[in-house]
Amino acid sequence: MSEFSSKILVVDDEPNNLRVYERILAPLNLDIIKASSGLKALAIVHKHDFFLILMDVQMPGMDGFEAASLILDHPKTSHIPVIFITAFARDEAFEFKGYMNGAVDYLVKPINDEILKSKVGVFLELYKDRVKLDMAFKTKKKAEEELKVHKENLEKTVKARTIELQDSIEHLLLSQDKLVKVEKMASLGRLVAGVAHELNTPIGICVTAASFMEEDTRRLHNSFDDDTLNASDFDNFCESSIKGSEILLSNLSKATNLIKKFKLIAVDVSTEALTELHVIAHIDTILVEILPALDLTHHQITIGGDKDLIVESYPETLKQVLKELMLNSITHAFEKDVDGRISIEITKEEDKARLCFRDDGLGMEAETLSMVFEPFFTTCRGSGASGLGLYIVFNLATHVLKGEVTCHSQIGQGTEVTIIFPIKHGY
Repeated sequence: MSEFSSKILVVDDEPNNLRVYERILAPLNLDIIKASSGLKALAIVHKHDFFLILMDVQMPGMDGFEAASLILDHPKTSHIPVIFITAFARDEAFEFKGYMNGAVDYLVKPINDEILKSKVGVFLELYKDRVKLDMAFKTKKKAEEELKVHKENLEKTVKARTIELQDSIEHLLLSQDKLVKVEKMASLGRLVAGVAHELNTPIGICVTAASFMEEDTRRLHNSFDDDTLNASDFDNFCESSIKGSEILLSNLSKATNLIKKFKLIAVDVSTEALTELHVIAHIDTILVEILPALDLTHHQITIGGDKDLIVESYPETLKQVLKELMLNSITHAFEKDVDGRISIEITKEEDKARLCFRDDGLGMEAETLSMVFEPFFTTCRGSGASGLGLYIVFNLATHVLKGEVTCHSQIGQGTEVTIIFPIKHGY
């Protein structure tokens, strides 16, 4: 575009890499500003209006993570998107660090020319759209000033400027729609990747066990055909088959439980009927049913609130929500061999019911709390947690119960999850 300059900052301590980026991005007709270190990038970034920063991670002195964090902490440059580029192989913890430092994307060297050019092109278009919108709003402001000066041309001027404003609004809506679609696709990608990651381990173990059993069976069959089969071989085969079957059943059970969790994400209530529930009595029944299975009998659990409150809702959904909240407390709130306290309080607020679930456990840091409803986010990945519990609670509470859910927590002060939903379903 001729009306403004599209500037991109490329930060890399290797001159050859800077020349490569310059060659790849040449077709986009960009104003490429280069910096050979994190410190030089900090000195340059405040002097120009950049639409994007390509930041190398591994640099001497100040690395890319630190430089990006300082840039995004400054009010003047906090809006600039940063794409990290690294020579390290993709690693979940490494990528997470990059995203926590403000990255909008992550690329691994060697860089694919077309992918880099495409990603930069997307941010360039978004930047152009933003500039156009800024120009549109300036046009609107100018129109308002002209109205005061040219009262005699009021009708004509208003009509012309209204058309311009309408065009700007339509363009803004199109840009918003584009951003929403991009985010939906990104969310779908994260969900699919999470499902694949969680199922990969138990299914991979099953494949290994089945392969071993197949090889053992072939070996036994060959011994039988050769008349070399003896009692010891047969005993060993039986023993290994039993162990292999146990491994298969155990890991297939894990995969089945994961799939059941994944099915809850779909929020399908087509088979569940709306029912009038005496809430506290229903919660009592739920706890009697699920407590022994969840091994919560040694914790102190209290139920309080409006004993006469009746709601129209889905009983199995409410049961699943409480079960996931209980599981979350077992997994995250209480240390081993510590007897905790859990309280469930149900109250009425005008035409809505308020369910408050509290524990006096370890609590959460602000960083963890901000991601607590994200799918597949967990701080106990090595302990078998899938990171779907509170995501399922959020889905069921918002989509099925038609309510709102919030979570409050501080380190050492426990956790509180509050769900507010209509007393009459659909209101």
